[in-house]
Amino acid sequence: MLRNIAKVTSGGAVAATVGGYFYVREAMGEDALQRMIKFERVGVPATIDYKWEEAKCEKLPKVLPSIFPPVSEEEETRRFEVLHQKWAKPLFDVYMELGGFYYKSGQKIASNMSGVIPKTYIDMYQPFLNDIPERTPEDIRSVVEGQLGRKREEVFSSWEEKPIGCASIGQVHRATLKSTGQRVVVKVQNLDAERTFKGDVFALNSLIELAMPQFAPAFDEIQKQFATEFDYRGEMKNAIEIRDNLKRGGFKDVIVPEVYPELCTEKIMVMEEICPSIPLHHALEEQAEKLAKQKGMSKKEFIDQEKERLEEEIKRLAKEGKVMESVSSKDYDRYIKFQSLKRGGEKITKGLYNWTLGWVLPNFDRSEDSVVVPINAAKLVDDLLEVHGHEVLIDGCFNADPHPGNILYKDGKLALIDYGQVKRIDDEARLNVAKMIVLVDAAIKVDPRTNPDVDPEVHARAKKSVANFAREIGMESEKMLDDTFYQMCVVYFGRMDATFLYPQNVLQWTDSMQEKDPLGNIDKIDYLVMLHTSSMMLRGLGEMLQQFKNLAVSWGPLARRALKEKGMLEGVEGEISSWEKEKES
Repeated sequence: MLRNIAKVTSGGAVAATVGGYFYVREAMGEDALQRMIKFERVGVPATIDYKWEEAKCEKLPKVLPSIFPPVSEEEETRRFEVLHQKWAKPLFDVYMELGGFYYKSGQKIASNMSGVIPKTYIDMYQPFLNDIPERTPEDIRSVVEGQLGRKREEVFSSWEEKPIGCASIGQVHRATLKSTGQRVVVKVQNLDAERTFKGDVFALNSLIELAMPQFAPAFDEIQKQFATEFDYRGEMKNAIEIRDNLKRGGFKDVIVPEVYPELCTEKIMVMEEICPSIPLHHALEEQAEKLAKQKGMSKKEFIDQEKERLEEEIKRLAKEGKVMESVSSKDYDRYIKFQSLKRGGEKITKGLYNWTLGWVLPNFDRSEDSVVVPINAAKLVDDLLEVHGHEVLIDGCFNADPHPGNILYKDGKLALIDYGQVKRIDDEARLNVAKMIVLVDAAIKVDPRTNPDVDPEVHARAKKSVANFAREIGMESEKMLDDTFYQMCVVYFGRMDATFLYPQNVLQWTDSMQEKDPLGNIDKIDYLVMLHTSSMMLRGLGEMLQQFKNLAVSWGPLARRALKEKGMLEGVEGEISSWEKEKES
């Protein structure tokens, strides 16, 4: 929950903030200082509020039970919901007002990438996915013509002033190329996006270092990656490389827009329009609206009811050590075919009625469908994970920001856009990830949480094997404990579902790991930050669609392929086999 951000005392927060003000004014100017003050007027009190409530619920009952009696899980949830209601809107407002890097942070919250952001915040922050305030037509024309060095009308025969999407550093407009008549979209960077970046990052980072120090190294890597987005020529090269990679990989149901290099500059990027298509989260909302209508409910009522039902079911199963079963892609296909036939039959029936009895009786409205043909959520999540896995394990070049706003839906296919944040890894790192995936896949199968009857010695050897390899690739912690490395690897490379982590969620689990054995220097494995961020984002999307995925299972075939191509698979499989053989000997 967001209470996990509250790890700072009021005195420490004020002292750090005052020191930060002097630094920001000297290093970044008055404008950056005023933005920081505006953010921390809300951010610091919210952090203190959450901290105090967390102490009353979790820490003080252990040391002062006579003054602070133990609090039940239900009561703790109720108390924090009061805080969510109190702070979600003020934080949203300041994020939306300041823009820039705050927009990007808002997208992370709206995407619920780790599956633990409170619903109040998720609902409130949805506009960050594709509804950010637009810039004026005059500002946009100024950037376009300044970058092209000529009048906009000389390049585009038509231009839609209303943007089709606004994001953290720019917005996108439909246009038509004058030279070919091709329909395109043009991404135009905001004039002040780069100017405000450093100050915004410092403000957020100062709070993270006090509130969640275990996330500070990761945040540093994320902001470094974000800093690369201010030159669209880099994004153009990223998009071309990933498009070519996926074409070679045979991904026929995945679209990456073609770009026009001769029209791409530092501040504008021109690419083909994927038409007709809609953002994935909009497609899911439309489906929810249709289902709600069938039940005589509003969309909000239906979504709230489904989320509450799902959360209760997940919690009930987690207590029993069970995972909610996901509907498979094949089962979805069978249901989709049935619903399609049903829809077709209904249309025929309505048509026959309208042309017979309809001459004298009221007609049916054939434009409205009462039969909902669902999106194949299982295939959608499977495809996203396979594409991402291929980018990481085969190509060594992956999109590090696959949030739902960057995923379009077109006639059952996925169109993947926005390649500002792309991470490249060398062969050594790529094969390290592949080996870890294979080890984790095997280790989870002999983990007591998934196999209560497993021989403890086999599990111990599996844990040791994973921990040793974690050390080998450069993972560090204060105490260098086997359990620390094992637990981190099986969550980040495998399972993050409620059953596997019960009774904690991902953030609570992270806090407990930090308390037991704080994470050390990540310089040797900094590439894992963006890999874990993006894979957890996709798994979080999967959980939202009731598709609970083990990353090691989803990526296992690709990892084995990568190792086999380098002649390394046999050695890894031999190591796994030794877990059982050592017992036999």
